[in-house]
Amino acid sequence: MNVLLVAPLLLVVAGVAAGWFLPRVTSPASSVRVLTVATVVAAAGVAAALALVVLAGASELHDVSSWLGWCDALYPGDHGAAPWAGALAAALLVVAARRARRYLSRSRAEMAAFAAVEGVEVIAAAGAVAFAVPGSPGGVILGDELVRTLSRDERQAVIAHEHAHLDHGHHRYVHAVETCAAAFPFLVPLARQVRFNTERWADETAASAVGSRTLVARAIARVALLGAPSPAPGVLGFRSLSAAARVEALLRPSTPVRLTLPAAASTMTIVTTLAGSSVQLHHLVFFLDHACR
Repeated sequence: MNVLLVAPLLLVVAGVAAGWFLPRVTSPASSVRVLTVATVVAAAGVAAALALVVLAGASELHDVSSWLGWCDALYPGDHGAAPWAGALAAALLVVAARRARRYLSRSRAEMAAFAAVEGVEVIAAAGAVAFAVPGSPGGVILGDELVRTLSRDERQAVIAHEHAHLDHGHHRYVHAVETCAAAFPFLVPLARQVRFNTERWADETAASAVGSRTLVARAIARVALLGAPSPAPGVLGFRSLSAAARVEALLRPSTPVRLTLPAAASTMTIVTTLAGSSVQLHHLVFFLDHACR
């Protein structure tokens, strides 16, 4: 098979790996934006590669190529793909699509019960239940155990955190990366990084809103002690996700970010990933455009 089919995928994988370094050298907001783009581009690159393999495999089948009006020799030698490879790629695309659709269905089902929420509402729930419900204008759900456990100031910190999720549209980033990760599981670690950094972004926004980083850190620690349920798909909540790391980041804020060698290398790799994926899509279009007529 043509090496140009494989090279863009290697660039995508390199970009995903490089994305791990970004949270160490950039702000949470920048990390969320860049890693979301990298995740979506990686998923699109893999999908385009699989689609190209499907077409290449189909071109080797005389009946199919004749029916579609392609030349029998469209992909001679190492430029084609074995029919079994095309069938396998097609199966992988179908599985990816079904997994993504299942994630979206679960996410919609989880939020359906709270579609009419506006403002702050308290529900009967054990543990650290606090999450944002996107919408127009959206709202915040708090569990009654959490409300009883936290002080008034700590509750305000939690509410400010959840409002930050709504104000910055964090659900869009999380839905995008988790849909991609559902389709292609190798993207799950990167999706977790995006989730964590949306929490860090909301922590920083809440600290500015209440005027105390210590207060937000204390609220995170106390919520973690309550024990948080497993997060539902796409739900943005004040749970104990990497609570220790979040508390430390608030109590020991990093120095102003400078462009370091890892940051430069990560940025350049992700830019290369974008270019590589564009090349991949170009070859898919080229394949279709230059089919024998």
